[in-house]
Amino acid sequence: IQDNTIVNADINSSAAIAGSKLVMPTGSVLQVVQGIQTTTTTISTTGSWQAVGLEAAITPSATSSKILITVTGSQYTDINDQTAGATIFRGSTRLGDTTTGFMPTYINWGNGGGDDLQVVCNVTYLDSPSTTSATTYSVKAYTDKNNYRWNGIRTSQAVIVLMEIAG
Repeated sequence: IQDNTIVNADINSSAAIAGSKLVMPTGSVLQVVQGIQTTTTTISTTGSWQAVGLEAAITPSATSSKILITVTGSQYTDINDQTAGATIFRGSTRLGDTTTGFMPTYINWGNGGGDDLQVVCNVTYLDSPSTTSATTYSVKAYTDKNNYRWNGIRTSQAVIVLMEIAG
């Protein structure tokens, strides 16, 4: 069959074309998944990463795909000189800055003034999971003192969005 000789009218409406025959250009968004959290999670266990309840799972269609992760949420504390914050995990693997452990713009502070600290967070990260298996991304928090709250600002809603990008 010569190129451009078959038009849509020539194809039966019930014809099934395998998805593997359709190739999206590199950089195309192939699928989008979202997770929403409307509750506050208080982290009182110190010294280790704790799940905050915000997660979503995606199954990449190719090992060359990238996953663009965006997280919007909030963090709160009322304790002075606290090191605390949140980051994104793929399964049990911490993503982002593995030196400090915190994603850019997430909080890591010495709140010496005694006032409450509330921060709205927006983070974007591009991951290369190299798999076609279902993959869960989650937000986990760390604190060295009590009373850190994820999604702790009044009427707050946290969201994680996963986008599969063709590689």
